[in-house]
Amino acid sequence: MKTFLGQATVFLTASLATSTGMAQRPLGIDVSSFQGSINWTSAHGDGVEFAFAHATSGAGGHDTYYHTNMLHGKSAGVLMAAYHVADPGLNTPAVEASNFWNFAKSDIKADGKTLSPAITFDDFSGHVGATSYTQWFNKWSSDVIADAAAAGLVLRPVIICSAGSGACDLTTNITLGPFIANYNGENLYTGSPWSCCTSCNPWGGTNWTYWQVSSTGSISGISGNVDLDTFNGSVAELKAMELVTAITE
Repeated sequence: MKTFLGQATVFLTASLATSTGMAQRPLGIDVSSFQGSINWTSAHGDGVEFAFAHATSGAGGHDTYYHTNMLHGKSAGVLMAAYHVADPGLNTPAVEASNFWNFAKSDIKADGKTLSPAITFDDFSGHVGATSYTQWFNKWSSDVIADAAAAGLVLRPVIICSAGSGACDLTTNITLGPFIANYNGENLYTGSPWSCCTSCNPWGGTNWTYWQVSSTGSISGISGNVDLDTFNGSVAELKAMELVTAITE
């Protein structure tokens, strides 16, 4: 789906917010080294409220832009989160959780600017160290949650998967929140990622936390295409539900 945004995004968000509660959904993006150097001030000025930055892949992959994206995104006023690209057919969840946490942890803080992390996958060749994909991702999540707890932090990881093949490979036992990818042409502010494949939704009904709406978005400060995302609620609800927080006694 080709999406034309630019400065019109800010106007569209404001105008829709006056007519419907759903229009309060914030605009987000997910980025990696593919986008190169990003002008985060321009991106935030173009309406971007949150972003997921690629941190790690598999057992040892590291994104060289991760730390810069997290630092500069937060400085510009964007809520930032890290994400990991999994290779469940090659590695155990413990190995990949260790790679993610050891590399990403310095930017995961209870600073009011960091959202809980995400994991995604497009490898369906198996699930090493687990009896199912659901168990693999649950183990990865529990390991990362434990690592964060040792550092005094509370996380609520989400999983990025398509409304079709990815979600269909998970079961109702999944403990990570739903970040659903579906480029169905529906409006970011009023539509839904569950326009199809509802039988594959392990979270039940039409539940979703985040929605990856398009892979061909245009945002100021970013050269070329970028994934467009949204959250199923307002910015205030995003902060209340998804910010990394400190463990309190």
